[in-house]
Amino acid sequence: MIALDTNAIVRVLTEDDVVQSKKVQAVISQAEANGRKILILSEVLIETVWVLESVYHCTHEEISMLIKNFLVAPTFYLPNSTVIRKAIKQYEIGGDFADLLIVGQAKSHQAEKLFSFDRKLQNRFPDFVTEN
Repeated sequence: MIALDTNAIVRVLTEDDVVQSKKVQAVISQAEANGRKILILSEVLIETVWVLESVYHCTHEEISMLIKNFLVAPTFYLPNSTVIRKAIKQYEIGGDFADLLIVGQAKSHQAEKLFSFDRKLQNRFPDFVTEN
């Protein structure tokens, strides 16, 4: 298994650097040809979403589609895929992907509460996010 970093994912998605994009595409093609998986960590997804939003001005809809494609493609392995799917559904209707994924992961690990000073997060998840 090989893991992709944020910059590799961004290169292949945006094709803003042709040489690097082709290198990433070759890694993906080789993995597909050999029946190997490509790992995409949640932390990498969070960073990728941030880059796509802030640098490339992609919409929530566009980003959601990209992540959904990773989730259904047999070559890619995303740990916590159930949590990611839930976060994507919420992200599509608004919210910060990183926050949504953090809440989802905390809940999946049976956390009783998430301690945070983030008021938006407290308002969105009043029964779960607290600063008390």
